[in-house]
Amino acid sequence: MKNNRRTAKLTILLLVITGLSFYNGFAINTGNVGPVKSIVLENEKLNVSVDEATGCFSVTEKTSGHVWKSDPWENAAGLLTLTDSKGKKQTINISKSKKIEVSKTGEYTVSLQFSDPAFEDGSIAKGVTISTEIRLNPKTAQLDVEVVDHKPGSFKLSDLRYPARAFSLKTDEDKGAAVIPQKQGIICPSYIFPMNGGRFCKWDDATYNRKSVGSLELFNNGTGLTMPWWGTYNQKSAVMGIVDVSARPRMQYNINNNGQHLFKGKMSTYQRIAFLDPVWNLQEEKGKMRMSYHFIPGGNYVDMAKVYQKEAKIRGHFVSLKEKLKRNPNVDKLPGAIYFGIYGGYPHYVNMPGMAFTFDELKNTIQTIHDDLKVDKAFVHAWGTFSNFVPHNHPISEALGGPEKLKAAVDLAKSYGYLYSSYHAYSPMLENDPNFTTDLMQRDADGNLMNTGSRWARVDPKFQKGLAQENIANEISYLGLEADITDITFAAYRENGKEGRIELAKYIDSFNLVNGTEHGQEQWIPYFDMFEGMTYLEDRPLSVISHPAPLFNLVYHEAIANFGKIQDPDNEVTANGDFRIKALRSMLFGRGTTIFFSPYEFKGMRPMIEMARDLVSPVHKETFYSELKSHEYLSVDYKVQRSRFSSGTEVIANLGPVAQKIEDGTSIPEYGYKITMKDGTVKSGHFQVSLHMD
Repeated sequence: MKNNRRTAKLTILLLVITGLSFYNGFAINTGNVGPVKSIVLENEKLNVSVDEATGCFSVTEKTSGHVWKSDPWENAAGLLTLTDSKGKKQTINISKSKKIEVSKTGEYTVSLQFSDPAFEDGSIAKGVTISTEIRLNPKTAQLDVEVVDHKPGSFKLSDLRYPARAFSLKTDEDKGAAVIPQKQGIICPSYIFPMNGGRFCKWDDATYNRKSVGSLELFNNGTGLTMPWWGTYNQKSAVMGIVDVSARPRMQYNINNNGQHLFKGKMSTYQRIAFLDPVWNLQEEKGKMRMSYHFIPGGNYVDMAKVYQKEAKIRGHFVSLKEKLKRNPNVDKLPGAIYFGIYGGYPHYVNMPGMAFTFDELKNTIQTIHDDLKVDKAFVHAWGTFSNFVPHNHPISEALGGPEKLKAAVDLAKSYGYLYSSYHAYSPMLENDPNFTTDLMQRDADGNLMNTGSRWARVDPKFQKGLAQENIANEISYLGLEADITDITFAAYRENGKEGRIELAKYIDSFNLVNGTEHGQEQWIPYFDMFEGMTYLEDRPLSVISHPAPLFNLVYHEAIANFGKIQDPDNEVTANGDFRIKALRSMLFGRGTTIFFSPYEFKGMRPMIEMARDLVSPVHKETFYSELKSHEYLSVDYKVQRSRFSSGTEVIANLGPVAQKIEDGTSIPEYGYKITMKDGTVKSGHFQVSLHMD
């Protein structure tokens, strides 16, 4: 009996110890390799569990109870790309390192070191070390993840994806989306949903090829990200990462892809997932390789944008349009304005046959816009007014009528309260320019010419302010200009040549005009009043497998006026839709209308100009200085959407071909709208296609 009692007591004691050990972070590994210990960081909002065996971590967002897990494919804390002495390049899982040290170095900090990672064949990358830190904010739902050191051993380290495949969404299990600030912004659903016509084929096919995987660089409005953040969300929780931009990582995206391309003829063993990874460039020794993750219970893309808006103000990018108005009353000529691009030649040719207009014709066009089409507010941007190619934007062309006749056209525009600018650019150069020279082109450290394969961004930024100084002050003075458009230079925010571009921006800003530029980046907002761009890219795969979302305007609507892109104006049918869809989206996003045409096309633009005048312009005028407070998709096919502005204006629009009901039973007709203005007035209607037969 005594032996039995003693055995029973020992058994109970063992169970208690086992239970306490489990409670303090031990877990049984189903692979029968022994217990796995975790280190826990915790505050009132988050519980962060770091696996000592792999260095992977998961985050429990306490309000919703949702657990954001680590890499579901390979249990990789990070993926390191390196090259050996023989030039062979490989990507390895750092969680398979020979030695992993995980230690709690503070109440809210865990330090990790991955040493001697293993290749797939079992050999070791000796001397390679990756050191990281995970830091929990004591009071908020913020988790900082940073790569603090790396040692290459005898290898050449290139990229590190860290954390890898974290916070992913399981396709068709998690109803949510990946959120990517490319151009204006996109969201990529993590589940199959109704799609009009054959669009589903494109979406589903993309998951079986490499069109749903890739990477985007920061601060490149042509192809990359316009803001340094991204995230994922489901029905319970959202997580977004804000980049410490000093290290400039790329963003790796995987949208509902199972990595089939990695298996070369075999069926992938991985589930389709959506994830977004930072890709740190280990070859450049600069900046902090840090992501600050924010966890938002019940959050989505709107909440992410509003979190970043606070950060944007801290970083100094946010200067409101109301502040700009105080400095320059002419800013008030933008609300409700239609942005007219009139193409007469450059940037491609001077006096281009069939395209060039005389200044008398330009004056007549401006008069017709005002007198016949009854447009109250306009910004006229004339391309092809100089006799030299850019970057030498002078002299005013005598062949087109000379300075006096251009001044007469500008004076007429000003008399109507319109803004006017000729086309200016200081970075491109064209070989078809009779005076083409490589003297102004940018060169690398070895003296080799850069950007030889493109006409854009060729001029060394250190020369660009000087090129502007050649004649812009004289042009502004003689024509009495109140506005300026400077093309292409500010499409990106690159480190290389940054100082020269900033000097150019400051110089243009010093004239206190209504300033605009093509594309634009957040860093240029303090110097400019409008961006011509922030639309979507026709030839990029993400535009096919995602939905346009006003991420940029949710952050910056009240700080910068956005209009359509000259190469994708509202009057053109492109992958982004026709005039109906673009007009409806403009009202939802708080964007102005862009009409771009050559003189011979002007007559055909009139119906669209009149529709923009009556529909888009009043909403743009009312919401111009307002914050875009919210945006939501009201239908399962994402076609019916609603936006609310701080002015009190509400826009509901249906961008699809079939009428649909919203939550209160109201039916929104195909290509239709319901707008509640700030005074309570309701406007409704829809576009329709008609045919007139002789």
